[in-house]
Amino acid sequence: MPNRNDASHPLHRLLPMAVLALGLSLALSACASPRPAAEMASSAEQAAAGQPASEPATPTQPTPMPAAPTCNAEAAKSAIGKTADAATVERARTAAGGHTVRVLKPGQIITKEYMDGRVNVHVDEKNVIVDVGCG
Repeated sequence: MPNRNDASHPLHRLLPMAVLALGLSLALSACASPRPAAEMASSAEQAAAGQPASEPATPTQPTPMPAAPTCNAEAAKSAIGKTADAATVERARTAAGGHTVRVLKPGQIITKEYMDGRVNVHVDEKNVIVDVGCG
């Protein structure tokens, strides 16, 4: 008499494939897009079919964008003439209200994209601050 727990039994070979097929169908159904409103039953049609009426969707207000960071370079001009050490550069960033700061040396290659909220501290060859700007 054959042993029912034998791995060569047909059910032992079909079970993993059945589980895989079920898993794939569940995964694909999760990715399905919602039906357009034109295809959905109205509350009157649902009532006629004996189904409870679904609540109409209420429009929600979009979440407002956070205020963009701003930079006021004039407030940090007091750093001009000082050595660009870490503390002075940080004070310039704070005074200007920036969220980031970069020290720009003469002849240094820099990116040209404008970033509101970035403080640019320009120094000379002796690391003395010659200008403070934003961007």
